[in-house]
Amino acid sequence: MKRIKLVWIAIGALIIFILGTIWSNSHVTVDKVTLTHNRLPAAFDNYKILQISDLQGKEFGSNQKRLVNLIKKQQYDVVVFTGDYISEEQEDLQPIENLLKGMPKNKEMYYILGDKDADNSTAALKKGDRFYDLFTKYNVKPLYPGMEIKKGKESIWLKTNPYVGMNEVGGSEISSQLIQEKEEFEAQYKEQQDPFTIEISHRPTEIDSENPDLHDYRTTTLNDTGEEWRHWDVSLNGHTLGGQFRLPILGPLYAPNFGLFPGKVNVTGVHTIENHTQYVNNGLGVSGPLFMKFRVFNTPSIGLITLKTK
Repeated sequence: MKRIKLVWIAIGALIIFILGTIWSNSHVTVDKVTLTHNRLPAAFDNYKILQISDLQGKEFGSNQKRLVNLIKKQQYDVVVFTGDYISEEQEDLQPIENLLKGMPKNKEMYYILGDKDADNSTAALKKGDRFYDLFTKYNVKPLYPGMEIKKGKESIWLKTNPYVGMNEVGGSEISSQLIQEKEEFEAQYKEQQDPFTIEISHRPTEIDSENPDLHDYRTTTLNDTGEEWRHWDVSLNGHTLGGQFRLPILGPLYAPNFGLFPGKVNVTGVHTIENHTQYVNNGLGVSGPLFMKFRVFNTPSIGLITLKTK
């Protein structure tokens, strides 16, 4: 009798887990984080950035209604889309277009690309490419190579990670034009006196070490022997889906580029090392084969980042 009772308890727990997982995967939360930095210009105290990442072709209600309604309830100053709007199995742009169509149009919006979108290609940042044409149709500007945001006499700088276009240097005419734009932007950026810099990239910028491939690209191809990446003030990233499958206490089970049991640094949440603060948003979609197309203890989320001065 006791064994039968335990079996029914186990079955009940499994049913609750399955129903909870289904509910969790179909809802979106707002991950509200505060990033406090002693170098943030006073004019940007309480400045809010809405980060939307890794949709991967997922729909949240008809025409993204649930997601759009949630976004409309938030107070923010600027929007950054941080890549992976499609997936390997879902290349249709309709889900991201439904989101763009419903977004409030009264704030500046910028986008970058993810590895699923264009394999870090710069070609998708110019007219004629389906990503560029779609985003600019809804007044979302490509954030490449960067942007200065001003408030009065003070400013912050948004910069993309150097790995964008790493396979295209010296390639097509489009790539050459973008490389020229990057050089002009970098020259302007270097004229600034110790600018407050927010690095925006799809793949996490590793704050505890530099990826060997990125190091080789930066030092060999870009001939950049400095360590500017160590001195960025803030990094906003996506890509990892927060681990997709997570367990209480243990945290993420696996993350792309970081392997099994990767921990949380570079994978999810807020971390600070040597005055460089990193935020990795868990994103909205899922990846992997069909039987793994769900999240565990990891509700889809958008990030609402509030910048604060110390």
